Amino acid sequence: MDQGMQVLGGVHDSVYAHALVLDNGTTKVALISVDTAGIQNAVDVVKAVADELKIPASHISIAITHDHNTPTFGGGPNHKYDPAPYLALMLKGIVESARQANAKLQPARIGFATGKAYINTNRDEKIGDSYKMGYAPEGISDRTVAVILVTDAAGKPIAVWSNYAVHGVVMFMSKTKDGKSEVTGDIGGATANYVEDRMKGVVQVWTQGASGDQNPIFMSTYNQDAPDVHDEGQAGWAILDVLSRRLGEEIVRVATHIQNTTDKAVLWGADATVTCPGRKFEATAPVTGLAQSPTSGNQAGKMVDSDPVNIQLGLIMINDIALAQVTGEVFTDISQRFKKNSIFDRSAMITLSRGSIGYIPSESSYLLPSAMAVHNRIKPGCAEYQIADTLVGLEKQYIPIWTAAH
Repeated sequence: MDQGMQVLGGVHDSVYAHALVLDNGTTKVALISVDTAGIQNAVDVVKAVADELKIPASHISIAITHDHNTPTFGGGPNHKYDPAPYLALMLKGIVESARQANAKLQPARIGFATGKAYINTNRDEKIGDSYKMGYAPEGISDRTVAVILVTDAAGKPIAVWSNYAVHGVVMFMSKTKDGKSEVTGDIGGATANYVEDRMKGVVQVWTQGASGDQNPIFMSTYNQDAPDVHDEGQAGWAILDVLSRRLGEEIVRVATHIQNTTDKAVLWGADATVTCPGRKFEATAPVTGLAQSPTSGNQAGKMVDSDPVNIQLGLIMINDIALAQVTGEVFTDISQRFKKNSIFDRSAMITLSRGSIGYIPSESSYLLPSAMAVHNRIKPGCAEYQIADTLVGLEKQYIPIWTAAH
């Protein structure tokens, strides 16, 4: 763990696991958020939480904030260290957060509402003759802030769950101390800190929406793929503060105005798998001047058929609140398709839940083509449609349970 901290140059602010456990007396679900770039042993982590709470894995959401300034990211590809000690520490912390939340169960009320925050932007910018990661405000973005409020029986807030589509990369490898990056909770952690500071006594579980093609509107290192890359260094902390306050203000505003709370909770969860045709990039010789690929580098070659790709999905229902889960970095169009087709008006998509298979591009992003679609291992023509249809199919399984409760 110490080695990982040294690679990143120390700790600017702490990273956390936040947990919310709901129990209606017969069924229990857990919504957990982890400040990390990724969970390599996601199956083991989910099993550990399931064993702790004695609930099925399908009743658990463990969403990463995709915070790149953590020891799990390791300081980038040029800085290697053994992540095992930190992963063990993270597993312990995740399970402990679930244990603490479960130990504090009390009579409660729950409500849901949405707002808007304008701190994200589509990042598929045309730079030269190709689309790269940059600033594309004319592109599609979802500015919805989804909020679940949990209060005690008297109406005092005890927990807030939120969801917003933005990459956790405001401080992406920005050199802020001794020529190195520092550990930080980035946008998810800073936003959670703001909400918990403004709403004393609450636990804020911040989750990432469909942000495969969404970056913060401002970053400390911007633009990574453009010829005019610049690192703001220490000034980046001010950028993070402004963006997290703007998002946090909207979460607080929405949460404090929720009136339609109920002390009844129908809880349910189910999992599914979508399998799409796979492909891979078959490289030949390097070619000078060819556009850089995020996966294969500066090489010539072609896409060829490969093994199918399995995409893990989940759906957690809290009354008529549909929380869809996808194990990957989902593009906006996919989330929009699900929400448009959803049986329930109150819905949100949690991405990077229980690990990640990488980027899951939308059909339109293959046509650009987006930098993350060019050599993506999922063939076009499958993921967007199958993810939305399968999640709606899970909703249909829940309908009899919801109907019987009313």
